[in-house]
Amino acid sequence: MDPILGAPPDAMSASAIPRALGARIARREDPRFLTGRGRYIDDLAPTGTLHAAFARSAEAHAELGAIRTERALDVPGVVAVLTAEDLDGECGPLRALNSTPGYQECDWPVLATGKVRMVGEPIALVLAEDRYVAEDGAGAVTVDYSPLPVLSSLDDALAEGAPAIHDEVPDNVFNRIETTTGDVDETFESADEIVELEVSQQRYGAAALEGRAVIASFDPATGGLEMWLATQAPHVMRTGIARCIGMPETLVRVISPDVGGGFGPKVVLYPEDVAVAVASKLQGRPVKWISDRVEDLQATIHGREQRHRVRAAATAEGRVTAVSVDIAASNGAYAPWPYSAALDSGQASEILTGPYDIPAYERRVRAVVTNKAPMGPYRGVGRVIACLTIERVMDQLASRLGLDPLEVRRRNIVSEFPHETATGLEFESGDFERMLDRLADAMEWSRVRSENEALRREGGFRGLGMALAVEQTAYGADALGKRNLELTLGYDTACVRIEPDGMVTVEVGLHNHGQGHETTIAQIASDELGVPVDDIEVAYGDTAIVPYGLGTWASRSTVACGGATILAARELHERVLELAGDMLEANPEDLLLQDGEISLRGTPSRRLAFAEVARRAYHEPHALPPGVDPGLESTRRFMPPDPGSFSSAAHAAHVEVDVETGGVRILRYVVVEDCGVVVNPTIVEGQVHGGVAQGIGGAMYEHLAYNERGTLLATSFMDYLLPGATEVPGIEVIHQESPSPKVPGGFKGMGEGGAINSPAAIVAAVNDALAPLGVVANHTPVSPDWIARAVARARERG
Repeated sequence: MDPILGAPPDAMSASAIPRALGARIARREDPRFLTGRGRYIDDLAPTGTLHAAFARSAEAHAELGAIRTERALDVPGVVAVLTAEDLDGECGPLRALNSTPGYQECDWPVLATGKVRMVGEPIALVLAEDRYVAEDGAGAVTVDYSPLPVLSSLDDALAEGAPAIHDEVPDNVFNRIETTTGDVDETFESADEIVELEVSQQRYGAAALEGRAVIASFDPATGGLEMWLATQAPHVMRTGIARCIGMPETLVRVISPDVGGGFGPKVVLYPEDVAVAVASKLQGRPVKWISDRVEDLQATIHGREQRHRVRAAATAEGRVTAVSVDIAASNGAYAPWPYSAALDSGQASEILTGPYDIPAYERRVRAVVTNKAPMGPYRGVGRVIACLTIERVMDQLASRLGLDPLEVRRRNIVSEFPHETATGLEFESGDFERMLDRLADAMEWSRVRSENEALRREGGFRGLGMALAVEQTAYGADALGKRNLELTLGYDTACVRIEPDGMVTVEVGLHNHGQGHETTIAQIASDELGVPVDDIEVAYGDTAIVPYGLGTWASRSTVACGGATILAARELHERVLELAGDMLEANPEDLLLQDGEISLRGTPSRRLAFAEVARRAYHEPHALPPGVDPGLESTRRFMPPDPGSFSSAAHAAHVEVDVETGGVRILRYVVVEDCGVVVNPTIVEGQVHGGVAQGIGGAMYEHLAYNERGTLLATSFMDYLLPGATEVPGIEVIHQESPSPKVPGGFKGMGEGGAINSPAAIVAAVNDALAPLGVVANHTPVSPDWIARAVARARERG
């Protein structure tokens, strides 16, 4: 028995017990969603609520002159208009701390003061009796600007003599990383082949069904603040809000009810959240703000935008021996709290070699300030372009050497575990060779490639592409501590309580905004306690009820909260058997807890209902054995292993390209995924499907494009193109399990895998289809317009 993880309940006869783990149990949360009974923040309307709207900057970079609010105050129904001057002394700016040597921090004002640095930056907050009046008031605020040079591109911001967007960041670089592992120079000098590419990825974002939403209610009588917030991490947001407005955390309650999608941007604390809290305190009334789609696209955290200049050394047999990469990320105008601006580019550089055994690695990384919305957490942070970069290297190498792309990958993948990468990450378990074989078999790789070749001779353009990735999930405390942030979010908490009637409550620090955690956590607890899933309730999202936890992000919940749930449930399992043994006059080791009953092995007639033991624990303390406390409750914390658990996936796409219109039709899409022990296959498949859909959008459609004045051009779904049902194919998912030896239950995180590989797989397939024309994409999006233009240029060249 592991001294830390313990042993699973009734280990000697586990095979005889029907298990909830691995079962396709229907999601317990779905009935309320499907019948319109979900409880979202916009459904709430506390008595006396004021509605908020923000007057936002029309300039990307400018000195602020006069802010005129008189006309707004004249709008009937407007109660107040707040500017930075009104917030002075009530709150501080947001500041994402990072103590890494050389990192340059900056303030993110709650309301702009002195200067604006992005279009959409909040300048004034209008409070009114209803939302429509508040919007009218915000439209009546006028601002005097003195425009400054706009640095909307990486090259503009990094140019010699470029003006500083922040005085605190004089060279417009938040963060730099330079490391080398192995003899990179010597390896390149002796290489048979050198591949050089510039790979780039556009800005795109989460576009959740529910945008950002907040209600704040300050109680002058108690001095307490209640906030209903659409967030992925209620306790972390409570900490940030309390610090920013100078209140004790004991007086701040954050409640996050049903949330219509998170994907990363809702794990950040925003200026609007703080402004609404301060407004409630100043007015003594609840204040509500629900973002509209323009605001969500314009001012909610963006993701992805990076440029990689990569060189790879290889042998004549196609074995990659060294990689050197220069990474520049357009981090926007501010650094998100609490993650700082080091996140995207740092994670991309750390995992860039992917599932490949590449011994020598050199990276130069810059996180750059630009006059755009801040860039921060979005599903697959940094790893999406890392995957695109290394997969483009593999495909380019295969093309040079005349090898099948599948074979090049086979010659480079990691084959022995545990494996330490050139950046010090340890893949604890896996089977990448089997994964590759299963993908090739499922996709009928050789047959389809031969058919595509035959079709090309008839003028057809079909292509086959693949992409492999490793996802670092559920970071450990040391791994996060090395990032030198203000908070080290490397553990989570579960409180498991058996109620007096034998029902079970599991209170967890995660959040559930589409992942199905009410179901999966109940399945985990069910197996550990030996009670039916239907007898278990899962609670989350209210800082006044659940233990301090760190929320749902970075594919951490099943590992961190599932691990904590297992530890707490195992402890209770032993206590239940101890009490039952006393009641049955039997040795606890001879008892079996199954399906809500405790029975004596070999003598099933001697049995107790779970509820009988619970009633003894709570209502008959006089009958408890000496030294046994009343009640049945256990709170445990689990810190995932360092540097985390590593899930993996292999994707393949088969596409057809219309070279006249540039349209791409995905004919087939196959995923082989390995997230360790699968709790619920249906839920895992749903996560993969959603991630692939987002990846398809990023590969071909979505683009948060700016003009040279720093104005966002995509401010509605007329301009920001999301894939719909006609663009997303049926997605075939094949499960593969390599349990993590370091995690209770053997789980690995899996929430981001679908989004990581899919752009690279689609780009590879499009490139394969267009290879006869000499058209090669080293970027996303490979939009229909880009394809049509590239094909036209290729034909002009003959």
